[in-house]
Amino acid sequence: MEKVYFACFQSKITSRRSKLLVQRHGIDVHTFQCHMRAFRTLCVVSLQIGVFVATGIQPVVAQSLPFKGQLPWQSPLSPPTPQGQSPIKLPAPPPGTEVEKSGDQASQLSRYILGPGDAIGVVVQHPPGRYILGPGDAISVAVQRFPDLSFQAQINPEGNITVPLLGTVSLKGLSLQQAQEKIRSGLNRYVVDPIVTMSLVGQRPELNFQAQINPEGNIVVPQVGTVSVQGLTLEEAQEKIRSSLSRMLVAQDVVAVSLVGQRPVQITISGEVSRPGIYPVISSSPRINDALLSAGGSTNMADLRLVEVRRKLIDGSVVSQKIDLYTPLQHGGVIPNLRLQDGDALIVPRREIATDDSYDRKLVARSTLAVPQIRVRILNYAAGGIVTVPLPNGSNFIDALTGVSLDTTNLSKIALIRFDPERGKAVTQKINGKKALQGDVSQNVPLQDNDVIVVGRNLIGKITNAISLITAPFYNVESFIRFFTIFNGNTNGF
Repeated sequence: MEKVYFACFQSKITSRRSKLLVQRHGIDVHTFQCHMRAFRTLCVVSLQIGVFVATGIQPVVAQSLPFKGQLPWQSPLSPPTPQGQSPIKLPAPPPGTEVEKSGDQASQLSRYILGPGDAIGVVVQHPPGRYILGPGDAISVAVQRFPDLSFQAQINPEGNITVPLLGTVSLKGLSLQQAQEKIRSGLNRYVVDPIVTMSLVGQRPELNFQAQINPEGNIVVPQVGTVSVQGLTLEEAQEKIRSSLSRMLVAQDVVAVSLVGQRPVQITISGEVSRPGIYPVISSSPRINDALLSAGGSTNMADLRLVEVRRKLIDGSVVSQKIDLYTPLQHGGVIPNLRLQDGDALIVPRREIATDDSYDRKLVARSTLAVPQIRVRILNYAAGGIVTVPLPNGSNFIDALTGVSLDTTNLSKIALIRFDPERGKAVTQKINGKKALQGDVSQNVPLQDNDVIVVGRNLIGKITNAISLITAPFYNVESFIRFFTIFNGNTNGF
């Protein structure tokens, strides 16, 4: 019948032909006409609803650009993200992309990350009190009146033994008393009131060991095999090793992992230090002050309130932390005890002169964060050549005059020449020694390691002229000092 209705509606046949078609199939004509009117009405309503829905839906093929301040995943009609709520997270960057991680940077840097060359110690501690059976333990079971049921067995890696009449019985995690009762209860089904005595005849071997992480980042765990620990903290490695040993451990055993040997540490040190570069830090527990001393200590222009430590994690992201080394010096506190790791970068910023009124340079110079002694070279006609004067770090210009004959020296004509590592050139500053001795603070300048003091107008002129003729920059402080050594050897009159 459904096929007839559909044919009559779809085809453009006359009303008379429709009646003939209906009568041929034995359908009542009046009933058919009522059904056809209802069917047409339903089709018209369906068509109108389809048009309404289609016009109400926005197209998804072409979308307008987001408004200013709008997030990429929000449509132009989407409400803005409410303040204080986190927006939808963007996809993670591709592997290897350096991303500065925010959040608790201090906790990221305080955790030691294991890597090739590190040596760790693993200790498995058994719980105090009653001895708990585990894989590797050897037991002896005696059954009075039934010697054939007595036996000795070693608990296998699955924690089971084989008992006469009972078959496989699990004893892992049980005390001797509990294991004895379990076997007695099992045998009681076969013999009357068995008297069972169990004793420990061989204790399982200790699982304590030490291992060094190989270049692939793995260690060898006894009775387990290779386990990768590269990039893990000590706590994460401890959990992973415990999981690998789970078959040999009982539930109450405690696994403790410690660092017994640290891999060689190389730190990149830049900024306001005497010798920026990459340095090995020879220490069992390298700290920031160890790294600073490796680079010759901080300079007079260093701002130890904002020393930055940067570390690249195994996933390619970078974490950093600003550390204040100055305030503990100022108030007699403890210097932050951050442990450095191989590949860390230490950045010592330059102090802003306009905002350093409260910064005590001499306090820093005489601390463990700077070299205890500096060397200043004095070039003087009257002294017969170039003289190296060792001085305590934090010394000023007049401290260097102890090596100069004040009676025969023209103190008003003095130059301080200093190597600028950033520009690779020598910087000259004229100083009036007489005013410095009279208390002029502007002339009593602070000295730095490898400063050169030139005394005498003629000598200043010769050196200034020689420096101006040099077209290539000084590569480092050693080439700067070498220039004055050569100049001293080639100059007559010394």
